[in-house]
Amino acid sequence: MAKRNIKIFSHNDLDGFGAPVLVKTVQDVMFPDAEFDLTSIGAGRIDSELDYWFKSPEAATATDVWIMDMTPDSEHTMQELNQQFANHWLVFDHHETEAALRQKFAANTVKPADAKISPSATSLVWDWLKTLPGFVKLNQDRQQQLAELVELIRAYDTWDWQNDPDMSEKERQAADDFNQLFWFYPLDYSEAFVQSVFDKGWTAYRQDNDLLIQTLNERRAKYLKSHLKDVVEATADGHRFGIVYASDYKSEIAHELLVQQPDLDAALVISPKSVSLRSNGKVDVAKFAETYYQGGGHADAAGGRLDINPIRLGEQAVADELEQMTSVKKEEKAETESTLADNLDPDMAAKLAALFGKKED
Repeated sequence: MAKRNIKIFSHNDLDGFGAPVLVKTVQDVMFPDAEFDLTSIGAGRIDSELDYWFKSPEAATATDVWIMDMTPDSEHTMQELNQQFANHWLVFDHHETEAALRQKFAANTVKPADAKISPSATSLVWDWLKTLPGFVKLNQDRQQQLAELVELIRAYDTWDWQNDPDMSEKERQAADDFNQLFWFYPLDYSEAFVQSVFDKGWTAYRQDNDLLIQTLNERRAKYLKSHLKDVVEATADGHRFGIVYASDYKSEIAHELLVQQPDLDAALVISPKSVSLRSNGKVDVAKFAETYYQGGGHADAAGGRLDINPIRLGEQAVADELEQMTSVKKEEKAETESTLADNLDPDMAAKLAALFGKKED
């Protein structure tokens, strides 16, 4: 049997890793003839990454291309996939921004099994796997174990863990805990972490890491309280935005900001290289992110790239302020010395001059 070399491009969040790890988890049973190679990338970089990869020697050895949790922005990129891989490429994505483009290539786009449930990339992969003949080879216990993990990832990524009134408190907490653990580990360990959870199942992994999860929850509460003290408001396109800097817990901070300040139209959380946006229904942040931040997403939750570095700008502002303060201090000192000399009584000046061996002209 000929070996299939499947190249996977996916986003670098929990859903973006969950989707390819799910495929790798069932590889021995469902894809014994395949080898997978994963490239995880940040938002807004799929077109440039594919453009570079198309020209590399690696592309010539790939038999299939799967794109997960993102869609190329350019129709040219989709046409290039069609040209080089014909019927051997698939997109597993749920973001609304590129829905129209995916519709043009419907044959290569995986759709959710239930249109009433908001999908994520991981749940789309799961829906697709269930349509394949090899799925029945997975025993029932393993299917249930994987289905639970898929649902936890989907619930968090679509924010159903906050918005679905029918979701149990236990499931909400599990979705939150899984995502918390994911962001605790460095990006280089993300795939290994997700794979370990898929290997053990959520119940076993949760029990083994109970203390860590409790510690992370307490740390997050302190982090949110601290960062939400420094919110700047701005008006853009006729909408009021609350802007706050945070390198961690960006989705949670954006959500909590809108809870605390419901008069805002949207929250914009900035980090050194990206922005995360949340809306309370008054502005389509997916379109806003696409227009201004080379990003996209959903009407109420989106993200994008930040071309400026807020840390560098902050450091430069401190440096400029320091230079100004030292300059002002020098001027004040010089002015004080000059004023002292001008205000001396003539007799006193004469005595001082005599004391230091000088005579007045």
